[in-house]
Amino acid sequence: MRVPYISFMLNSQQVMKRTVRSEFGEVTVRETGFVYARVFPGAEINIKEAKEYHYMVSHLSKSKPHVTVLDISGIKYISKDSREFLSQNSNEWRKTIAVALIVKSFTARMVANFFLTVNKPDYPIRAFTDTLSAQQWAKSEYWKFSARAVS
Repeated sequence: MRVPYISFMLNSQQVMKRTVRSEFGEVTVRETGFVYARVFPGAEINIKEAKEYHYMVSHLSKSKPHVTVLDISGIKYISKDSREFLSQNSNEWRKTIAVALIVKSFTARMVANFFLTVNKPDYPIRAFTDTLSAQQWAKSEYWKFSARAVS
């Protein structure tokens, strides 16, 4: 498997920001437990890309529990086997707490509907049309998980 481009930066809070880019999108971790991902406009996701995406998230999250805010607005196509792989793999991996999908296009809404109905994973997943609402919901899911883990 090709190693994606990785960049490391420090933000104003001196927290390590890590980003991995591929031909179809990018995944960023700005703080522990929060993964932000984006599909580039016109991206077509087949099984190869789905496996690469999972690798990118696994690498950046250090395989620790996390929530994901995933902007799929630019997606052009995702294959059935890719949807099945992502759903099944995440269910077996058990590190994904919740996923907030950002859907600002017709195609993205169709993809989200598949994940909300047909390929529904074991964790909470919701679709949003704006980034702020998606981030707020994901953070609330992370804090609910953290509270359960402590008690």
